[in-house]
Amino acid sequence: MLIIGGVLFYAKKQSQKTNTYTQSPPSIKKILDEAVISPVGAFDNNSIWYFNADGRLFKVNTDGTNISEFPLPPLPNGKLRSVIWPKQGSDFISFAVDGNKFYKDYFDSANKFFINLADNVQWIEWLPDGKRVVYVWQASDKKSQQLVRANADGSGYKIIAPLFWPDLILKASPDGKTILMYRSKIEGDTNKIYATNLDSGAMSTLVDTGKNTGVLWLPVGNMFLYAQNSKIYLFDVLNKLAIDLNLNTALDKITADASGKIFYAAVPKSDKSGDTFIKLNLSNGKSESYFEPTSEVQSKNVMLIGNTIYYTDSRDNKLYMISK
Repeated sequence: MLIIGGVLFYAKKQSQKTNTYTQSPPSIKKILDEAVISPVGAFDNNSIWYFNADGRLFKVNTDGTNISEFPLPPLPNGKLRSVIWPKQGSDFISFAVDGNKFYKDYFDSANKFFINLADNVQWIEWLPDGKRVVYVWQASDKKSQQLVRANADGSGYKIIAPLFWPDLILKASPDGKTILMYRSKIEGDTNKIYATNLDSGAMSTLVDTGKNTGVLWLPVGNMFLYAQNSKIYLFDVLNKLAIDLNLNTALDKITADASGKIFYAAVPKSDKSGDTFIKLNLSNGKSESYFEPTSEVQSKNVMLIGNTIYYTDSRDNKLYMISK
């Protein structure tokens, strides 16, 4: 008892001392001085990969130091617009434009060359293994289209199911078993969200009301966020349940932690003077202010790397972090 009492007394005395340490308030830090294309956190959470406006590939530490270039062969066609990265591996798929022509190219990092994907590929999405993809294949006569699974270079393809429309956007689940689909060309006031099982090809309708404009799978489990215009909902696939999160923003302004239970969102202010950042706990539905910028922020491509929020500002396409 004497030992315990002594410890408690010491702790009480310590708590009565004035803490002279003051933590710096959160602030915004610019990571790079040039515009970026498709930045993504490295698997070790210590660096960020990105392309610049000239289509050159770079890697930078998460604090903005030690920029290094990784030489690539030139793009086969056009000017780089965006890149989609796999969940694992070092390959990628690039999208480039030349006038009215749109090009999709798979980069084989082991052999260091690009493979042009056929014009018949309308939409393409990585599967979680980082080796295979799913895509919408439209016949050359444009009279039919199919959902296809294949290796990233287009080999070993398998037709999964016929599709009604060629303009479907595909989103693969974290386990790679389910593909969500919704139209990019919305007709009328309803744009449904469909699901297809990649093993059986069976298709079902998950969300059959509203003008749905985007989908974002949470990192684990069978739940995803979807947007009806700027209103965000959570959908539980197993229970076929939609939950209104009382959140108005865009899906590219949202990022989730590895558990899929905590996510951060940049929310446009009501006076349209920029974004404020909030933190939302999906376990209890509670939200709180995460960061209130002192100057205007117009964010997109919000990312959580480690415990830090990064975003691209849509006005200059440069990369920033919230330093806390």
